[in-house]
Amino acid sequence: MPEKKILFAATVAKKHICQFHLQYLKWFADRGYEVHVCAADDFEEGDDHVVPYCSRFFNIPFSRSPFSPKNADAYRRLRKIINENSYELICCHTPVAAAVVRLAAARSGRNGTKVLYTAHGFHFFKGAPAVSIIYKLAETFLCRFTDGIITVNHEDLAAAVKMCRGTKCRPYLIHGIGAAVEDIINTPDVRSVMRRQLGIPEGAFAVMTTSEINRNKNITSGIRAFAAAAEKGGDMYYIICGSGDMLEQCRELALELGVSDRVIFTGYRHDVPQLLRAADVFLFPSYREGLGIAAVEAMAAGLPLVASDIRGVREYAVSGENSLLYAPDDIQGFADAISLLERDDELRRRLGENAVKAALPFDIHNSVEEMAEIYRQFADIPEPERVTL
Repeated sequence: MPEKKILFAATVAKKHICQFHLQYLKWFADRGYEVHVCAADDFEEGDDHVVPYCSRFFNIPFSRSPFSPKNADAYRRLRKIINENSYELICCHTPVAAAVVRLAAARSGRNGTKVLYTAHGFHFFKGAPAVSIIYKLAETFLCRFTDGIITVNHEDLAAAVKMCRGTKCRPYLIHGIGAAVEDIINTPDVRSVMRRQLGIPEGAFAVMTTSEINRNKNITSGIRAFAAAAEKGGDMYYIICGSGDMLEQCRELALELGVSDRVIFTGYRHDVPQLLRAADVFLFPSYREGLGIAAVEAMAAGLPLVASDIRGVREYAVSGENSLLYAPDDIQGFADAISLLERDDELRRRLGENAVKAALPFDIHNSVEEMAEIYRQFADIPEPERVTL
């Protein structure tokens, strides 16, 4: 009997498949599937260039721009890959890659293959720029080639319900693709160790942000808010964990605002649960989030959020209960919240304790089970004798 095959596809391998989906690749591998992955090879020099639990990796040069000629080449290659492999299920992620995959699958005579699309946050949402209507029209058109759309917030679920009307496509909602909530809760208290490593005095107040450093994540507003709060006095530091195309611009801004000696850029790190122990507050000023796993991880570490009042974040953040929420451009609001939490130990403690409780539903084990229930609706999946996550 031929081995069952499943295909996972996303724009990039390292910063998407490896960062968010290894637990799902493993889930299928544990059940005897031959797991294939299509994504652009974004591994860096010194990396292993290996996607764990992947039987076969196809380096497909997707572009995030829907108008790039690279996507036409990706489409042609995907048609061939899908034709040559009898996939039982195709799981696609990231908007442009998912669009190319679904179009290729529709033209490939897929012999009963089912296609699931996980929307990590639609590019159209309440308050989005008018141009986002293009993404909505595209997603609505692509529903006819999709068997299921999996969403991670209630606003996107409502949009998916409308888009799927009159098609075979079925909408679903899960608690995100999963955060290591239980592991983070159980992370040893290494506050002093991490602070020594970062050069932060034990008694100082530390703000932290973990994200890609790009325009959407709005790190510049975070730096401006921190600088405004630090100007009011107090021994205060800002840990920014991540990398991205605005890193140098953010360094220059910190220098311009006179806080470069207090803003610590750690780069991309693999020890975020430990780093979170060094912080007192988590700042999350994004313009757009499907959910915002980084904020959930911070809440699991017992950190109160100072965050943007936007779709996705509202799935777990309640202002005054476990967080303080403001419009993404409200720099003064963010600054005042940081200053308040520095002064008010009791408020910080209460918000932090409630944050841990709010993070629990988003644990990876829960997300895997929710996703597994969806997978089983579209594929005849055997259960393994023993499963480990």
